[in-house]
Amino acid sequence: MRKCLSPFFIGCREPGLDIGTGPFDIQLPQSLIGSKPGSKNAIININVAIQDFIVETVRSGEKPVVLSGDCLSAIGCLAGLQRCDIHPYLLWFDAHGDFHTPETSISRHLGGMPLAMITGRGDLTFTTVAGMMPLPDNRVCLVGGRDLESGEKETIEASKILICDRITDILNELPKNIDFWIHFDTDYINPIDAPAMRYPAKGGASAQLVKFDLAQLTNCINIIGLSVSAWAPHLDVEAHTANACWDVISSLTLKV
Repeated sequence: MRKCLSPFFIGCREPGLDIGTGPFDIQLPQSLIGSKPGSKNAIININVAIQDFIVETVRSGEKPVVLSGDCLSAIGCLAGLQRCDIHPYLLWFDAHGDFHTPETSISRHLGGMPLAMITGRGDLTFTTVAGMMPLPDNRVCLVGGRDLESGEKETIEASKILICDRITDILNELPKNIDFWIHFDTDYINPIDAPAMRYPAKGGASAQLVKFDLAQLTNCINIIGLSVSAWAPHLDVEAHTANACWDVISSLTLKV
């Protein structure tokens, strides 16, 4: 396993993500965002660097783990896998749908769009530049999306994406003889246990239950890597949320 820290949130610097998460093999440099933090170019540069890390790691025979401040990092991860001719099934753990397009989003916040982009919907600038082919709906499962907004909710329900509240509910429905990439947004965990989130969503499973579910999952599938969208470090008192989240994620990293 090789771990990469991408200390950015939507193309801006995100300090503090390394607190409570242990050592990383590589940390992406702040120079990637250039003179225009938050711009599309900054996000593209970050994803290209993540893509290169994935390619280097896979070709070395190891499995990649990427910790970033937002879910857009999953684009770089999947693009890197495709460069290595790996086309996985995607398990997307998230309290939100991340399925907005510019047409459905009132805020037009890019952080609410990555899963739509990954499946070929909306603004495909980031996937196109990364050279990523869209994932078919039937290779995607959204786990735990409990805070879906109008517009994205209807689009998800009309898609062929597999949807569930807990991954243990559908273990028998997951495809066999295929590699799995897991994207885990830490706001999937109940905010009682992990409160330091930018967009906390009421409800959800406890950290203990999520850890149990992930441990069950690892016994059923082949995980080739993991991307994690992190908590908000500036809200995290004494790294309480970071420690809780990383303890949960350890259920996966021990198997990666």
